[in-house]
Amino acid sequence: MTATYLSVHSFVDTSSHYFTASWGGLHWERQIRASRSPRRPPGSAEGVGLSVIVTGAAGFVGTHCLLALCKRGDGIVGINNFNSYYDPSLKKAHRALLGSHGVFVVEGDINDGCLLAKLFDIVPFTHVFHLVAHAGMRYATENPALYVHSNITGLVSLLEACKDADPQPAVVWASSSIYGLNDHVPPHSRTTARLRLRLWPRLCSPHA
Repeated sequence: MTATYLSVHSFVDTSSHYFTASWGGLHWERQIRASRSPRRPPGSAEGVGLSVIVTGAAGFVGTHCLLALCKRGDGIVGINNFNSYYDPSLKKAHRALLGSHGVFVVEGDINDGCLLAKLFDIVPFTHVFHLVAHAGMRYATENPALYVHSNITGLVSLLEACKDADPQPAVVWASSSIYGLNDHVPPHSRTTARLRLRLWPRLCSPHA
């Protein structure tokens, strides 16, 4: 069997349909550096805080994850593309809430390799919490390309950025909609998912 490696860029649509947010500049970089600075006091019994980037930051799970990390004293930066799959005004309200706690949320797409490279260049993140995904099975049958873009290509794009980062961060990947290896088709939300994970050893720290 012969396996052929295809670059993630072969699957990424770089048209303005996805990459519409603007980013960059000195003020933007200062906001990121300020947000990622750990908030734990020197000599804390819990040690030096982590430096974490959270994808899907303006969603329900992402927002509460960032607030918990902030409360713990970790340095955190969020990223979200603020698409219209869910009400953008709700996501912007979440961003405002996070901003009141000193947390900066970047508006951008995880398929934007230049943006990811810039973020990892500015900040030596110790951890990545990947929460981005389009949920809902029914709409996936109507617009499968959107799900491939976010849930598959986006994941690979992020992992490639982590692989190229120095230092390489530990990666935590989670989803609120995991259907795993269920025998029942179509899967039901009340069905217990059996999930088999294959971790990328280069990206997962044994101490994470």
